[in-house]
Amino acid sequence: MRPPRLLLSLLVLLLLAAAPERPAVTGVTAALDGHEVRVSFRLERAFDDAVRARLEAGLPTGFTYEIELLRDRKRWWDAGLEETTLEIVAMYNALSREYLVNVKRDGRLIESRTVREPAELERAMTEVGGLAAFTVPEGIGARQRLLVRVRAVLGTRTWLGFIPTERETAWAVSRKFRLPAEAP
Repeated sequence: MRPPRLLLSLLVLLLLAAAPERPAVTGVTAALDGHEVRVSFRLERAFDDAVRARLEAGLPTGFTYEIELLRDRKRWWDAGLEETTLEIVAMYNALSREYLVNVKRDGRLIESRTVREPAELERAMTEVGGLAAFTVPEGIGARQRLLVRVRAVLGTRTWLGFIPTERETAWAVSRKFRLPAEAP
């Protein structure tokens, strides 16, 4: 005897509702400052019990953000122009009860600061505002639309117990923008 389809549908809906929400990059904005593109975004639901346990154990814990500048094309894949990575890593010092937060862009240290409160640490690791990510390449005219997309790499895990895979969010995309028209 086959179970009724309604019962199976309800079971699937219950399983989906009970699944925890996945981390996601939200609020991606790109603003032009001359020919420089400044990017802001937020990583939501990334601080879970495993991340907090790693931090409290004093292990270096962080997130890597992959940021891409793309030329928008209506009926084809967007053309990649430039890309950069932003890595934010924190370490807990149990003696001073402080967190050291290091920010690296493409492997080079751009900022290092100390925070005391866990809420402040979470903001420092998941909120990026006004990052000077790109300079618009030569040859991009005022008529071409550009956009920025961002995703976060949260670390590694194993699949089937021994195959390493990366945990990452889906890509989040900014609104399309254009360079201002040149004055004649």
